Parts: sequence; structure tokens; C-alpha cells
Amino acid sequence: MIAFTVLAILLCSKSGLDISFDTSMGIVSVGTTFPLVFSVSAGFERREAALNAMARFKGGVYATYIAMKLWERDAVDGQKGEWADQLDQLFHKLLDDIEWYLRNPLSSEESGNVVYDGFQRLTVHNRDFGPVAGHKLGSGGMGRMSSNIRDLVDEFEQMRSIRDSTSPIGLRLFCFALINVLPIVLAPYWLHFCDTDNSVASDNNRYGCQSAYFVAVAFVTIIVTLYRVQCELEDPFDGKGDDDVRWEEWRAQLDQLSSYGSDGPEKRDSMLLHHLNSAVS
Repeated sequence: MIAFTVLAILLCSKSGLDISFDTSMGIVSVGTTFPLVFSVSAGFERREAALNAMARFKGGVYATYIAMKLWERDAVDGQKGEWADQLDQLFHKLLDDIEWYLRNPLSSEESGNVVYDGFQRLTVHNRDFGPVAGHKLGSGGMGRMSSNIRDLVDEFEQMRSIRDSTSPIGLRLFCFALINVLPIVLAPYWLHFCDTDNSVASDNNRYGCQSAYFVAVAFVTIIVTLYRVQCELEDPFDGKGDDDVRWEEWRAQLDQLSSYGSDGPEKRDSMLLHHLNSAVS
């Protein structure tokens, strides 16, 4: 884009078409950067909403797991029993399906339905767990467990709405046209800076002047940078950008639910030692 802008300046200079005009810099700067800044701001809001939804989902997963782990009558000293073990496996499958759906831009409607299947299995597991914990269907304890699952569904819907929707297509097309057309169209405007450039004589600026090239290059750099930031923030789930969701960190704690509890430090040290031994071997 910078190369095309420089060529446009050369074409409009005194050695070429000899075209220049002056206008308000405020119109140029505000009229071009405001749509881009607005898009970037909207992208950051989408990213923050996605992170908040994922944080609440993560908290709901742990709250549901720890409740089943502690309420299971067959568990010893609050340690994981059969029902908590089954719930751990259900969560692993559910998290894999959610990550696949959110990260894959080509995921189909069926891949989203698979996530709902996972929530249905969670609900059935919660229903069957009630008698084991000594709770009847509709009791306070079962109500809290059902509320946790409902909150998980709500947070997934929040993440899904962010993933399935994008910034307005008209605004994206306008910004794309802005960075590809406007710097070239404004080539005569960049040349008007040569009229007040005292660094060169009037006869020596047949091919433009330092001021014209400097302002044009700076302008292109700013709008292209803003556009790149907008593109990076468009999908916070794909994991390709530096500011996207870091799936590995998000899954790190959820993939080791069984390592939390009164003997958690010992279990995590054992898991770390096992990973280190596997890496060495």
C-alpha cells in the first residue's frame, strides 16, 4: 500500500500531472481513522465478553464437579468416587466439543448440536446422581446442581453468539475500501505540503518533497495497522492472534479436575513428575 501511495504522489507531482489541493486535516484524520478505531473498540469488547463468558463457564465446571465430588456418599474424605469420575469424563468430552466448535471456522451446525448432546448427558448424570447423594428430584441440593448446568449452557450460548456473529459487513467493507483507495486518492493532498516545505526550493520538488512522502507514509502506516488489529480481533476464538483466547491455558486447570482437594499438592507434584519422566524418556 505504501508503494502504491508513493507512485500516486510521483504521478501527481510537477513532473507528472501537476495536481495538488488543500483541505482540512481534521476531515482527513477523523473521517478515516474514526471508523477503524470504532471497529477496533468493538473487537476488544467482543474479546472481553468472550473471556468473561469463558471464565464464568470455567467456574461453573469446577463448582459442579466439586459439588458432586463432596456430596457422593461413596467418596472417602471428599475424594473422587465413581460419580465424580464419570462427571470428569463427561466434562472432558464436552470441553473437546466446545473447543472444536469455537476454534474451527468451518464447523457445521451439527458440531454445535454435539455440544447440546453433551449438556443433555450432564443433565441425565445429575438426575441419576440425586438419589446417591440423598437428594430428591426438585430438592434444594438438586436445584443448585441444575442451576450450575443451566449457567454452563448460558455461558456457552454467550460464547456461541460471539463466534457466530461478526462486526457489521458494511463497516468492514468500508474500512477495507478506506485503506486501499483513500491514500491513493489523497495523493494531490499530500503534495500540497510541498508548498510550505522550506527544506527544498520550489524548483527542486518536481517529484514531490519530504513532507509529502512523510505524511503519506505515516498515514498509510496508521490506518493499515489499525485495520490489521481489527482483523486480528474479529474472531477471538481461532487462537491465531496474540490477543486471542489461549486455549492451552484455559484447558490446563479443567483437564486436571481430579487433582484438586485436600491432597491436591501431592497429586499435582506426582503428575508433574510423571510428565517430566515422560519428556526425558
